[in-house]
Amino acid sequence: SLIVMGWGQITGFRARFFGNVIDNVLWTSHCPVALVRLLLSPTEIQRILVPIENLTAEAVRPVRFAQILAQGNQGQVTLLHVCDRNTTTSKRAWTQSQLALLASKWAPQSNFDIQIVPHEDIVRAILNASQSTDLVILRSKRRRTAGGLAISDLTTQLVQQLNCSLVMLGEPQRALTGVPTQRLPNKVVPTIG
Repeated sequence: SLIVMGWGQITGFRARFFGNVIDNVLWTSHCPVALVRLLLSPTEIQRILVPIENLTAEAVRPVRFAQILAQGNQGQVTLLHVCDRNTTTSKRAWTQSQLALLASKWAPQSNFDIQIVPHEDIVRAILNASQSTDLVILRSKRRRTAGGLAISDLTTQLVQQLNCSLVMLGEPQRALTGVPTQRLPNKVVPTIG
């Protein structure tokens, strides 16, 4: 199951209202949610960028989503990992080999372009890489604040600055026990768009 929600460029009251709707769906959903802002027809999407922060199981869903879309369009998926500028060449090579190994397990029939980019500004590195892509797929990294739900600052910056199509995948909120977490009061709504 997957809930798909359109996500346009809106500002002011509408942004606050739809921000509330998005927050509510993300918090109450029993399944993953895809927030979609398409600037091209899905059939025209050829080049897909998936930024990957960590080599974890949470990175699987965006990679699989990208792989399915790319297969349908004979497209290319680029997995991008931004590391610190001081990361050694051997550490970058190790990270690239681990990403290749994990990607082959996640999607054995796919050929991913894996890029390890040393940069001091993660947002700028992703924006630079996105210049040659049709779609960026992000994983929603929500955190709870005293005022309610907020997506990460990095994600907020990317959403506001990306000039290509965007899909943001959000997971259902679950505690370590697998039971949905209690929702905090929603007093502060981030403006997105």
